[in-house]
Amino acid sequence: MAFGGPSRKSLGELVAETPKLIVDLAKAEIAHLKAEIGAKTKGLGVGAGLLAGAGFFAIFLFGWLLIAAFEGLNEALDPWLSALIVSAFLLVVVLILALAGLSLIKKNKDFNNLEAVDSIKDDVNMVKGVGHAAEGTDPLDDLPTANGDLR
Repeated sequence: MAFGGPSRKSLGELVAETPKLIVDLAKAEIAHLKAEIGAKTKGLGVGAGLLAGAGFFAIFLFGWLLIAAFEGLNEALDPWLSALIVSAFLLVVVLILALAGLSLIKKNKDFNNLEAVDSIKDDVNMVKGVGHAAEGTDPLDDLPTANGDLR
């Protein structure tokens, strides 16, 4: 080794490091998968909470509709009309919460299309010599650069 120059490893040292590198890669992929699943389950929880909120307000909506029907039968117009307006407002709240909750649940329920799983498949294919290598592209093209953009 020359003074001030980069150190070079022998072929034996590189081969000896390979198992550690593979283990490190597997650990990194598993950590990425855990993070991705955590984000999806958080979205499912928020969606379920919004649906629970919609159910909570639906109970009040039912009560207001009953009051509106009662007042409408007893009076002819004024008291039940105000109760009906409140019921319409609660109905709008229930619909907004329910649609937002369903949207979040639909968006986060699919655990088959996880980025981490695709990344692991790419790693396995790279080791096998298929995928990027077979396509003639650089496997590093999918990695983000220092500013976060893909190469």
